[in-house]
Amino acid sequence: MVHQSEWRKWRGARSSRALVSFSRQISKHSGPIYMIKQFFIISSAIIMITGFLLIWDSPPESFLEKKHINTDRNLIADSYMGQARTSIFGTDGQRNLLLVTPKIELFYKKGVALFEKPVLVAGGSKNSVRLIAKSALLDRETNKIFMTGNVKIKSTLGNEISTLSTENLTYTFDSGQIENDAFFSLKSHNTKLTGVGITAKPLSGNYQFKKNIQAHYETFQ
Repeated sequence: MVHQSEWRKWRGARSSRALVSFSRQISKHSGPIYMIKQFFIISSAIIMITGFLLIWDSPPESFLEKKHINTDRNLIADSYMGQARTSIFGTDGQRNLLLVTPKIELFYKKGVALFEKPVLVAGGSKNSVRLIAKSALLDRETNKIFMTGNVKIKSTLGNEISTLSTENLTYTFDSGQIENDAFFSLKSHNTKLTGVGITAKPLSGNYQFKKNIQAHYETFQ
Protein backbone atom coordinates (compact mmCIF):
# COMPACT_ATOMS: atom_id res chain seq x y z
CA MET A 1 0.00 0.00 0.00
CA VAL A 2 2.84 2.34 0.82
CA HIS A 3 4.52 1.69 -2.50
CA GLN A 4 1.24 2.25 -4.43
CA SER A 5 0.63 5.53 -2.60
CA GLU A 6 4.12 6.81 -3.38
CA TRP A 7 3.78 5.71 -7.00
CA ARG A 8 0.51 7.66 -7.36
CA LYS A 9 2.15 10.79 -5.90
CA TRP A 10 5.10 10.47 -8.29
CA ARG A 11 2.79 9.92 -11.25
CA GLY A 12 0.62 12.92 -10.28
CA ALA A 13 3.65 15.16 -9.90
CA ARG A 14 4.99 14.00 -13.25
CA SER A 15 1.63 14.72 -14.94
CA SER A 16 1.54 18.21 -13.41
CA ARG A 17 5.06 18.96 -14.65
CA ALA A 18 4.13 17.71 -18.11
CA LEU A 19 1.01 19.92 -18.16
CA VAL A 20 3.00 23.00 -17.13
CA SER A 21 5.66 22.23 -19.75
CA PHE A 22 2.96 21.79 -22.43
CA SER A 23 1.33 25.10 -21.45
CA ARG A 24 4.66 26.88 -21.72
CA GLN A 25 5.22 25.40 -25.19
CA ILE A 26 1.81 26.69 -26.30
CA SER A 27 2.55 30.17 -24.93
CA LYS A 28 5.97 30.13 -26.53
CA HIS A 29 4.63 29.34 -30.00
CA SER A 30 1.33 31.24 -29.84
CA GLY A 31 3.01 34.49 -28.76
CA PRO A 32 4.64 35.24 -32.16
CA ILE A 33 1.48 34.15 -33.98
CA TYR A 34 -0.59 36.56 -31.89
CA MET A 35 1.90 39.37 -32.55
CA ILE A 36 1.84 38.66 -36.30
CA LYS A 37 -1.96 38.79 -36.34
CA GLN A 38 -1.90 42.09 -34.46
CA PHE A 39 0.65 43.50 -36.92
CA PHE A 40 -1.47 42.64 -39.97
CA ILE A 41 -4.64 44.00 -38.38
CA ILE A 42 -2.99 47.31 -37.46
CA SER A 43 -1.27 47.58 -40.86
CA SER A 44 -4.56 47.00 -42.69
CA ALA A 45 -6.28 49.68 -40.60
CA ILE A 46 -3.52 52.22 -41.33
CA ILE A 47 -3.66 51.51 -45.07
CA MET A 48 -7.44 51.95 -45.17
CA ILE A 49 -7.33 55.24 -43.24
CA THR A 50 -4.39 56.86 -45.01
CA GLY A 51 -5.54 55.56 -48.40
CA PHE A 52 -8.34 58.08 -48.71
CA LEU A 53 -7.24 60.55 -46.02
CA LEU A 54 -10.65 60.29 -44.46
CA ILE A 55 -11.58 59.80 -40.83
CA TRP A 56 -15.16 58.60 -40.39
CA ASP A 57 -17.23 60.49 -37.83
CA SER A 58 -20.42 58.71 -38.89
CA PRO A 59 -22.11 55.88 -36.95
CA PRO A 60 -21.49 52.25 -38.02
CA GLU A 61 -24.94 51.93 -39.55
CA SER A 62 -23.87 54.45 -42.19
CA PHE A 63 -21.86 51.70 -43.90
CA LEU A 64 -23.99 49.89 -46.47
CA GLU A 65 -23.45 46.77 -48.52
CA LYS A 66 -22.33 47.25 -52.11
CA LYS A 67 -25.12 45.03 -53.46
CA HIS A 68 -27.49 48.01 -53.13
CA ILE A 69 -25.41 50.14 -55.52
CA ASN A 70 -26.95 51.16 -58.82
CA THR A 71 -25.63 48.60 -61.32
CA ASP A 72 -26.42 50.84 -64.31
CA ARG A 73 -23.13 52.65 -63.78
CA ASN A 74 -19.97 51.56 -65.56
CA LEU A 75 -18.06 51.26 -62.29
CA ILE A 76 -19.39 49.57 -59.19
CA ALA A 77 -17.97 50.79 -55.89
CA ASP A 78 -16.24 48.42 -53.52
CA SER A 79 -18.26 49.87 -50.63
CA TYR A 80 -20.13 53.00 -49.72
CA MET A 81 -21.60 55.00 -46.86
CA GLY A 82 -24.93 56.71 -46.41
CA GLN A 83 -25.53 59.97 -44.52
CA ALA A 84 -21.81 60.41 -43.93
CA ARG A 85 -20.00 63.06 -41.93
CA THR A 86 -16.23 62.86 -42.36
CA SER A 87 -13.02 64.81 -41.97
CA ILE A 88 -10.51 65.10 -44.80
CA PHE A 89 -6.87 65.41 -43.79
CA GLY A 90 -3.98 66.75 -45.84
CA THR A 91 -0.54 65.23 -46.26
CA ASP A 92 0.69 67.23 -43.25
CA GLY A 93 -1.79 65.44 -40.99
CA GLN A 94 -3.90 68.55 -40.40
CA ARG A 95 -7.64 68.51 -40.94
CA ASN A 96 -8.39 70.56 -44.03
CA LEU A 97 -12.08 69.93 -44.62
CA LEU A 98 -15.27 68.80 -42.99
CA LEU A 99 -17.45 66.83 -45.41
CA VAL A 100 -21.17 66.10 -45.12
CA THR A 101 -22.81 64.03 -47.84
CA PRO A 102 -25.78 61.68 -48.22
CA LYS A 103 -23.59 59.12 -49.99
CA ILE A 104 -19.92 58.19 -50.42
CA GLU A 105 -18.75 55.54 -52.88
CA LEU A 106 -15.26 54.09 -52.40
CA PHE A 107 -13.19 52.66 -55.25
CA TYR A 108 -10.11 51.12 -53.63
CA LYS A 109 -8.27 50.04 -56.79
CA LYS A 110 -8.83 53.40 -58.47
CA GLY A 111 -7.85 55.25 -55.30
CA VAL A 112 -10.83 57.59 -55.44
CA ALA A 113 -13.98 58.38 -53.49
CA LEU A 114 -17.17 59.75 -55.06
CA PHE A 115 -19.42 62.12 -53.08
CA GLU A 116 -23.07 62.81 -53.83
CA LYS A 117 -24.35 66.35 -53.15
CA PRO A 118 -21.36 67.15 -50.94
CA VAL A 119 -21.04 70.05 -48.52
CA LEU A 120 -17.41 70.92 -47.78
CA VAL A 121 -16.42 73.35 -45.04
CA ALA A 122 -12.94 74.76 -44.41
CA GLY A 123 -11.63 77.35 -41.98
CA GLY A 124 -12.91 78.54 -38.61
CA SER A 125 -15.59 80.75 -37.12
CA LYS A 126 -14.32 84.10 -38.50
CA ASN A 127 -12.86 83.03 -41.85
CA SER A 128 -14.55 80.09 -43.55
CA VAL A 129 -15.30 78.61 -46.96
CA ARG A 130 -18.34 76.49 -47.77
CA LEU A 131 -18.46 74.51 -51.03
CA ILE A 132 -21.46 72.65 -52.44
CA ALA A 133 -21.98 70.78 -55.71
CA LYS A 134 -24.08 68.10 -57.35
CA SER A 135 -21.20 65.63 -57.09
CA ALA A 136 -17.49 65.50 -56.30
CA LEU A 137 -14.63 63.08 -56.69
CA LEU A 138 -11.64 62.88 -54.34
CA ASP A 139 -8.35 61.66 -55.84
CA ARG A 140 -5.92 60.50 -53.15
CA GLU A 141 -2.85 60.65 -55.43
CA THR A 142 -3.25 64.33 -56.32
CA ASN A 143 -4.98 65.43 -53.08
CA LYS A 144 -7.62 67.13 -55.19
CA ILE A 145 -11.40 67.19 -55.22
CA PHE A 146 -13.11 67.57 -58.60
CA MET A 147 -16.52 69.19 -58.16
CA THR A 148 -19.19 69.27 -60.88
CA GLY A 149 -22.76 70.47 -61.29
CA ASN A 150 -24.06 73.77 -59.91
CA VAL A 151 -20.94 74.45 -57.84
CA LYS A 152 -21.21 77.26 -55.30
CA ILE A 153 -18.56 78.60 -52.94
CA LYS A 154 -19.52 80.90 -50.10
CA SER A 155 -16.54 82.69 -48.52
CA THR A 156 -16.77 84.54 -45.23
CA LEU A 157 -13.81 86.75 -44.31
CA GLY A 158 -14.74 88.69 -41.23
CA ASN A 159 -17.79 90.76 -42.22
CA GLU A 160 -17.24 90.30 -45.96
CA ILE A 161 -19.22 87.58 -47.74
CA SER A 162 -18.77 86.55 -51.38
CA THR A 163 -20.38 83.82 -53.46
CA LEU A 164 -18.79 82.13 -56.47
CA SER A 165 -21.00 80.15 -58.87
CA THR A 166 -19.77 77.88 -61.67
CA GLU A 167 -20.38 74.46 -63.23
CA ASN A 168 -17.13 72.74 -62.28
CA LEU A 169 -13.87 73.34 -60.47
CA THR A 170 -10.88 71.62 -58.90
CA TYR A 171 -10.16 72.08 -55.20
CA THR A 172 -6.70 71.26 -53.83
CA PHE A 173 -7.29 70.68 -50.14
CA ASP A 174 -3.61 70.84 -49.12
CA SER A 175 -3.34 74.47 -50.26
CA GLY A 176 -7.02 75.51 -50.28
CA GLN A 177 -6.76 76.59 -53.93
CA ILE A 178 -9.60 76.36 -56.44
CA GLU A 179 -9.23 76.48 -60.21
CA ASN A 180 -11.30 76.07 -63.36
CA ASP A 181 -11.60 77.17 -66.99
CA ALA A 182 -15.39 77.45 -67.07
CA PHE A 183 -17.75 80.40 -66.90
CA PHE A 184 -18.18 81.84 -63.40
CA SER A 185 -19.88 84.64 -61.52
CA LEU A 186 -18.60 86.17 -58.30
CA LYS A 187 -20.90 88.28 -56.15
CA SER A 188 -19.68 90.44 -53.30
CA HIS A 189 -21.59 93.32 -51.70
CA ASN A 190 -22.82 95.46 -54.60
CA THR A 191 -20.39 94.02 -57.17
CA LYS A 192 -20.79 91.11 -59.57
CA LEU A 193 -17.90 89.80 -61.66
CA THR A 194 -18.30 87.35 -64.53
CA GLY A 195 -15.70 85.69 -66.70
CA VAL A 196 -14.14 82.46 -67.89
CA GLY A 197 -11.52 80.74 -65.79
CA ILE A 198 -10.42 81.48 -62.24
CA THR A 199 -7.64 80.60 -59.81
CA ALA A 200 -8.24 81.55 -56.19
CA LYS A 201 -7.67 80.88 -52.52
CA PRO A 202 -11.02 81.93 -51.07
CA LEU A 203 -9.94 81.47 -47.46
CA SER A 204 -7.30 84.19 -47.88
CA GLY A 205 -9.32 86.35 -50.31
CA ASN A 206 -6.90 86.00 -53.25
CA TYR A 207 -8.52 85.78 -56.72
CA GLN A 208 -7.02 85.69 -60.21
CA PHE A 209 -9.34 85.90 -63.22
CA LYS A 210 -8.33 84.54 -66.63
CA LYS A 211 -10.38 86.08 -69.44
CA ASN A 212 -13.60 87.79 -70.58
CA ILE A 213 -13.93 89.63 -67.28
CA GLN A 214 -16.90 91.94 -66.82
CA ALA A 215 -17.84 93.89 -63.73
CA HIS A 216 -21.35 94.97 -62.78
CA TYR A 217 -21.96 97.50 -60.03
CA GLU A 218 -25.17 98.23 -58.20
CA THR A 219 -25.70 101.60 -56.57
CA PHE A 220 -28.08 102.14 -53.72
CA GLN A 221 -29.98 105.40 -53.42
